[in-house]
Amino acid sequence: MTEHKDPLIWKLPDLRGSWRATQLLEKARSHPDRELVVDLSKVGKVFPNGAVPFAANLAFLRSTSDQKITVLLHESDTRLERIDDALTIGNYVRGDGDTLTHSVWRYESETDAQKLANMYMEALTEQVQCEEGVIDAINWCLYEVMDNVFSHSRAGAGYVMMQLHKVARLCVIAVADTGIGIQRSLAETRAAPVETLRDASSAIEFSLQQGATSKGGAHQGNGLYGLRRAAEVNGGVLNVTSGWGRWSFRDGKVTRKTDKQRILPDIENHQSTLVDWQLDCSRKVRIDEALGTSPINDFLESIEDDEGIHRISVNDIEESLGSRKLGADIRTRLENYLKAGAQFVLLDFKNVGVVSSSFADEVIAKLAENMGELEFRRRVFVDNASVTNRALIERAISLRLAESESP
Repeated sequence: MTEHKDPLIWKLPDLRGSWRATQLLEKARSHPDRELVVDLSKVGKVFPNGAVPFAANLAFLRSTSDQKITVLLHESDTRLERIDDALTIGNYVRGDGDTLTHSVWRYESETDAQKLANMYMEALTEQVQCEEGVIDAINWCLYEVMDNVFSHSRAGAGYVMMQLHKVARLCVIAVADTGIGIQRSLAETRAAPVETLRDASSAIEFSLQQGATSKGGAHQGNGLYGLRRAAEVNGGVLNVTSGWGRWSFRDGKVTRKTDKQRILPDIENHQSTLVDWQLDCSRKVRIDEALGTSPINDFLESIEDDEGIHRISVNDIEESLGSRKLGADIRTRLENYLKAGAQFVLLDFKNVGVVSSSFADEVIAKLAENMGELEFRRRVFVDNASVTNRALIERAISLRLAESESP
């Protein structure tokens, strides 16, 4: 008769840092014959660099062992709903309760990685005011790091989470996988000197250099280097943890550490990698200048018409009309276009019926207030608007400016 053993209950106070993912491996492997109950119902702070590797290791344990692992969540804590069942491009429905940012996502192809990166950039553009170059820099670095899962790690899937802090104007991202790791990847392709490969943190540092690649020269290998340079120029934070190694950049200083006591998913084929970083959206950063290449401005090119004019179709965002919350998101988007280097933007009202007073006020009038009327008139133009819509817009601007000037 098989002896019944009570479940091992593990209560976590937070998900901050990659050590929680390491603790998950320790707890599961210390009692492989018992059910592990992971109690997240009282969790306080949740950061991407804690939630993402935790979700990756949880999925790894479930796919490689018969041990039962149960996760307990607080029913109203939306931050952790996807720790146990990550969002995917296929199961995400906008407005159905799941949040695009502040949730863990799993992606299983380069196509999904590109789609998710684009969705993240939409959220960033609409929610956080960004200085010149920030959006393009984050977009470029994000896809490069997400794509490394398929080009280097040999993992079947990657995990990612973005947090946006509107008031602090910070963008925080973590990307993790349970693949072969940086040291093993470089060793298999002989992309780094033997002496470098003897130490895990040295291998990480090598991967952050310009032109480094585990493809033996097949690619430019500037993904992690570009991210490092962006963090350096922006004054941001970057941490790379892979296998037993860890490399960090914070407050302008680099630190390295190799910890051979750290438990890994599997020393042979699943050393795992976590790349987490944060950039200050209030500080300019140009990825082309960081890399020493020709200018990159995909963000502005996305709204450039055949005549080179940065034109925004109001009809394309008409579902947002009448909503003050979404109106504020659109205003932030316009401010980001202007800060990205557009000399002016043109709001095209073609095929738009009567514009709502809330849209006219939240988007256009508040933009005039924030920029100042003179600067606004010089850089924001309205095209194809009916007489009625022009009158509504001008009235909203007049009321808003008069209100801001009143004592």
